[in-house]
Amino acid sequence: MKLLIVDSTAEAQAFCAKRIEAFNQSDMEMLDLKVKLVGEREYADRLNEADVLVLGSGLGERATAIARHGMSVVPWLHIIMFVSDEAYGGGAFRAAHAVGVRKVFPDSASPLDFLQELVAIHAEFRREGRAREGKVVVVTHAKGGVGATSIAAALGEVCSVFHRRTMLWDLDVETRDLSRSLTVNGVEAKVVSAWVNGSREISRESLKDALIPISSDVSVLMPPDRMAESMDLVCHTDGMTIAQRIVELSRVLFDVVVIDTGGRLGPATGALMRAADTVLIVIDDTILGLTAVDLYLTFVKTLVGGVDRIVFLVNPYSGALLGVSQIAAELEPAHNLGEMPWRLPPVPNDPKAQTWPGSGRTLYSMGQKSTRAVLEKVARELSLVDMGPRDQAGTNGTDLPTSGGWLNKLLGKAPGKTAHGQGAPGAPAGRGREVPLLGEK
Repeated sequence: MKLLIVDSTAEAQAFCAKRIEAFNQSDMEMLDLKVKLVGEREYADRLNEADVLVLGSGLGERATAIARHGMSVVPWLHIIMFVSDEAYGGGAFRAAHAVGVRKVFPDSASPLDFLQELVAIHAEFRREGRAREGKVVVVTHAKGGVGATSIAAALGEVCSVFHRRTMLWDLDVETRDLSRSLTVNGVEAKVVSAWVNGSREISRESLKDALIPISSDVSVLMPPDRMAESMDLVCHTDGMTIAQRIVELSRVLFDVVVIDTGGRLGPATGALMRAADTVLIVIDDTILGLTAVDLYLTFVKTLVGGVDRIVFLVNPYSGALLGVSQIAAELEPAHNLGEMPWRLPPVPNDPKAQTWPGSGRTLYSMGQKSTRAVLEKVARELSLVDMGPRDQAGTNGTDLPTSGGWLNKLLGKAPGKTAHGQGAPGAPAGRGREVPLLGEK
């Protein structure tokens, strides 16, 4: 969110900016604040760059004229006005609101009041699609062996092919299947441990230090490097706050966040399920899978707060055991799920599904054409990618993805360029080229 602060003198501008300096770093990063200080003569050239216009009290009565001009140039601009304590009253309110000012504060107002108004504006931006807010998908399962990690990795590659900045978060703290399958390992996991034990703050900079880029578009966040911190993260109630903070930052920095929970239920995963746009439950078409989902849903529905964000994906689907409609029919009487959770097509039973870990590719690029087509449709249904005519011509499940094997580049198994035309040298321990995060220059 871009703030343009206008006041009569540099000292007055700095006084107004000090209110923002009083905000917590986490609040500033969540709002993605970018602040510009200008005087009365320069503001007009900057209006088109601003989301919020902040008028300082040093402008006096001239502030209403600036507000009127700002609204005429940028009708969707939000304007906040500060006035002296002496001028704060009904007359100031009427004059300000007549020219489109959203809120009037006295100079003595608390920075917290200012922050609260900015948070409200940011919430409106999110609803309108004006604020960058990545999609969060929590991938979980009721029983092991259903390929949830394969689906999480494959969705990451689909997003990479369509140039969506993606974070894959491995929250399977015991087996670390996602990290091991992607051959990712490094000292970056120590940063996650530092978050949990409190020796380092969770910030944009520390998140950047914790990420392991594996392509120009995809980065992996590993579990903590030590078991004590790993258990604290997923089992202790303090893990809820940590998980929520990571998600808040990740939404700002990435287009898509895919979280592999390893099927574990706990305070942190519960918080993530409540915060997620979609809770993707991967199941198989067996009797044991059906009974496991039945029990699992009794807990998950409470954690998520309903069924409107729960979606099922049957993988692998053989068609020889239970059909998707049969599974839905069995669960419907007890859970009242409706049709929407079953809208995804089942993933075909692909013989290559067991061979992708450690190969430098995922099920998406290694699988059959029918598998690729289904995975693309899943990503589209979950609003992770937007496939226009130009994108559909490149893949649509009929040809190998244009990424050319995203992890092959990382592991040095295939020459060539990344999706953005930059070389991706092989790196030990799965470490790729450092790439700038969204919002950074």
